[in-house]
Amino acid sequence: MIDPMPDTVYPIVFRLQIPVQGPGFAAGVEFRGGAVVTEEEDGFLAHGLKPGGVAGVGDTLIEAYLDLKTNTELALYDIAADAPDFDVFERKVSGFFKDTDAWAAHAFDAARKKVAAGLVQSELPVRPNPALRHSVTLFVETAPTNNPKPSELVLAGLPEAA
Repeated sequence: MIDPMPDTVYPIVFRLQIPVQGPGFAAGVEFRGGAVVTEEEDGFLAHGLKPGGVAGVGDTLIEAYLDLKTNTELALYDIAADAPDFDVFERKVSGFFKDTDAWAAHAFDAARKKVAAGLVQSELPVRPNPALRHSVTLFVETAPTNNPKPSELVLAGLPEAA
């Protein structure tokens, strides 16, 4: 059963670009994610939709989103630290992003319809709902063999090589 929705619900879509480093790789993660922000008695709560399993709190909608963003970054850093290589990291990030919260999916869809009908007031601009997606890009694989060669200092005294 899906819990009832609070009276004030904001369906938000955001884009995050997060550089991460794991053992043996540096990568970039981009999310076009979604969340549902609810206004509670003591502030705002951002419920992650994609990625699900993360949340944020704050005194304002923006503060709740920023806390959600920070918690998403921390989750990615943990995933990177635990991944033995880039391929495992990429699979785990994909699983993290696809872990959709059922309540948030229901609340997002219902709130999006209210926004379209003009029933939700916010200072945020209203835009068409883009597809939620993610990508992971390998920047570099790090290993001792990738280290630059040491500088070379020699004494010139032989004829020029041909």
